[in-house]
Amino acid sequence: MSNKMDAKQQTALCCLFLVLMLHADHTLAAETCGSTYIKVPFCKSWSCKAECWLEAKLTSSTVNEHKCTKGGIKGRCYCHLCPK
Repeated sequence: MSNKMDAKQQTALCCLFLVLMLHADHTLAAETCGSTYIKVPFCKSWSCKAECWLEAKLTSSTVNEHKCTKGGIKGRCYCHLCPK
């Protein structure tokens, strides 16, 4: 059996990755600012900004701060979100 992934497996993996990215804890309080830590496959400033922006859009919030708290592979982003 080959160790290479075929197109069907790659597509399934990409879909699973998208679902996992969108499945975050959206339980921020409506009246106060809150912070969340998001696990990401790798953490760089631009990817952390994108993850926090997506989280803000899903929770109708604005991003006040974003940073990598654990960089590199299997990283973690810190997002400080406040209501609009």
